[in-house]
Amino acid sequence: MTKTGKFGMLWSTRGTHRYLQGVAYSESGTIKGPWIQAEKPLKEDNSGHGMIFTTFEGKRLLILHHAEEQGPRKPQLYEIDDSGDTLVLGSRFNP
Repeated sequence: MTKTGKFGMLWSTRGTHRYLQGVAYSESGTIKGPWIQAEKPLKEDNSGHGMIFTTFEGKRLLILHHAEEQGPRKPQLYEIDDSGDTLVLGSRFNP
């Protein structure tokens, strides 16, 4: 849920560049939906299966897996802004 109360759901699927991380928002504000898919993926360069969490310092981050070419999948961290009605992907986070 964003800080404005918008109910969202992360999901992953295949796209133009293999995996992508998408997001959909509940029009009714409940789990029953209807769910409206965001026009653009959150991240689409062979990344997916993300989760959002808060660090001990209060920073909101998105963690997801990413693979270069056919290489192994590795976790990547990104800052995520959830202060509005939609999620906005920020810069890569390096702890």
